[in-house]
Amino acid sequence: MIVVDSMHMEHKIHHDHGIRREDVVPAGRGLEFAPPPRDTEGVRAVFELVGAVMFPTVLGWTVLGAIRATRWWSARRQSAAVTVEPIERLCATVCRLHAALAAEENRMGTPAKVMRVRARRAAYLDVLSTACQRLEVRPPTAPVGSWVPLTEIYRAEAALRERGLDVRQALPLARR
Repeated sequence: MIVVDSMHMEHKIHHDHGIRREDVVPAGRGLEFAPPPRDTEGVRAVFELVGAVMFPTVLGWTVLGAIRATRWWSARRQSAAVTVEPIERLCATVCRLHAALAAEENRMGTPAKVMRVRARRAAYLDVLSTACQRLEVRPPTAPVGSWVPLTEIYRAEAALRERGLDVRQALPLARR
């Protein structure tokens, strides 16, 4: 087999050397090795099976995701219309949590007392801050990355007391 670059050279080789036209191959064609065709029907069947099994699952996840996104979006839009807790209930909650915090601090022999006091104090601070905002008092603040000092809590309680909310008052017993 002879490889030639142009048709002119191919014509010249035919006449001068007596080479048959079938033996001449233009450059860039015919020299590549062509492997025999592969049988991929088995692999194709496996991919079709996996696709047939996964398609309903992916479709179900997509539908569930769309439903959850719609619910989230509608809940987000409705959160603007949140009702405000009545001030009487807020005052009762502040007084109740203050009493529970004082009782927990004074209790002796309680397992994990430090964690319990921290949890109660965090709940109390949350409700106390809400009461301060509602009565236009500066809420207790903490330095960045630390606990709220007791002096800040006492200051906020005193400011609330001036506004008519005494968090240290005893709650009346609930009627049964």
